[in-house]
Amino acid sequence: MAKSEYYTILTKIGIAKFIAARASGNGINLKSFKLSSKVILPSEEMQSLEEIVYEANISSKSVDESNPNYVNLMCHVPSDVGGFEVNAVGVYDEAGDLLAVGNVPRTYKPILKEGSAKELMIKIVMELSNAEEVILKLDPSVIMASRDYVDAIKVELNLKIDALTQKYDAEFKKVWDEFAKYLLENKFNTEIAKYVTLATNQTITGAKDFTKLPTSILQATKDEEFTNKRYVDLRTINYGGIGQKGQAWHKLNIPSERTHGVWYTNNTPTPIMVYLIARDIYIDDIRIIVNNETREVVSFIIPSGSRYKTTWSPSVWMELR
Repeated sequence: MAKSEYYTILTKIGIAKFIAARASGNGINLKSFKLSSKVILPSEEMQSLEEIVYEANISSKSVDESNPNYVNLMCHVPSDVGGFEVNAVGVYDEAGDLLAVGNVPRTYKPILKEGSAKELMIKIVMELSNAEEVILKLDPSVIMASRDYVDAIKVELNLKIDALTQKYDAEFKKVWDEFAKYLLENKFNTEIAKYVTLATNQTITGAKDFTKLPTSILQATKDEEFTNKRYVDLRTINYGGIGQKGQAWHKLNIPSERTHGVWYTNNTPTPIMVYLIARDIYIDDIRIIVNNETREVVSFIIPSGSRYKTTWSPSVWMELR
């Protein structure tokens, strides 16, 4: 690793221990780090640091993505520790020997009583022929994830969430489209006709005279009277249910057509069906869906004149109306 103004090197003790570890096949357990306020020039001869201001266990170890021979050690100083200047850092093994030493840019670590507080994370890069020679037994209570690691995980999770959302959106749209098609093809009317029968079975044979036919009226006034076919043809039967002829699914734009936190009233004469991927749902001030963790796929019916809203921004918003 090329040296710059600030760098980290192995001490002679560190070199000897890594050579021995390579020969034996055993790794070296790097355990802790110490910070010094003294300005130094790192040297292989160094066996200890002077003017120690802070020491703790190493927070994490990782192999550099761009160079597998670089080992990155993260040394964390919490916000409630401070009031000192940091100019040097040393890495120690479980035996307490100084294996690596480095200098850092002059950094003051404040403490809250001075009017400011901050966390400090020092990254130490060690160049080894085999990164597996470093063993790091971490205390779970002090392990911290680097920002790059967290960002990478966040991107991966977002990609998975987007993929799942698209998958379920497509699947549920297919289901609802089939359901709407079934209703709009009047299969409901066909099926219900099977159950409409006379009160008693009757058989008509031979020539019959029907004496109670309407003459000047268009509508039968008694149950036993026939009614004019023209009247029947002109009658409009209004079914009050969902999926009647004329209703269709509408995918609504968010937020121009629909947005969370706003009440929407069903102003149509028939019920409508709503399909959302969201959290809390209210119908006429009654909370019907409660989920404070994740968004869910939900569908519900809004009677004519009723209103509804969701308190979380949905990713999909559709209405059958």
